[in-house]
Amino acid sequence: MKLRLSLFAFTLLPIVTHAADPVVSQQQTYPTTTVAPGVTLKELVGLSDSGSAHSKRVSVALFHLEPGHASAWSYNKVGEESFFVLKGKGAVWTGHRWQAVTPGSYVAIPPENVRSIRADKDQSLDFYAITAPAWTQEDDVHAAAPAGADH
Repeated sequence: MKLRLSLFAFTLLPIVTHAADPVVSQQQTYPTTTVAPGVTLKELVGLSDSGSAHSKRVSVALFHLEPGHASAWSYNKVGEESFFVLKGKGAVWTGHRWQAVTPGSYVAIPPENVRSIRADKDQSLDFYAITAPAWTQEDDVHAAAPAGADH
């Protein structure tokens, strides 16, 4: 896991260092935003003025899902999104099916693919959501749960 996390951090290096000043910070210093009951995030890199490293090219958010909770059903019109699971167990809907995720799971989601990720009922789930170009509200489209996704 340490190797995978190091590789993940290394891949972001060229994107983040284009900022006016290099940024070194700790995720616990970022404000937590509640986006739905049982779902919070911390934007680490992106377009907001929340103290995160500023980038138009990519956004990185650290999500926390309480046991049994899930992200909203949505898709990006343009942005490519990836999830990298850090802690917990759950499932992600993409490609017209649910797939199990555990620490170290990496999920690549092309634009226009409806997705949701949920934590198992008995434990929370922490993951990075990486979006390129940087996430915007205009690019994020809420959607209804696809047929067959309700179990």
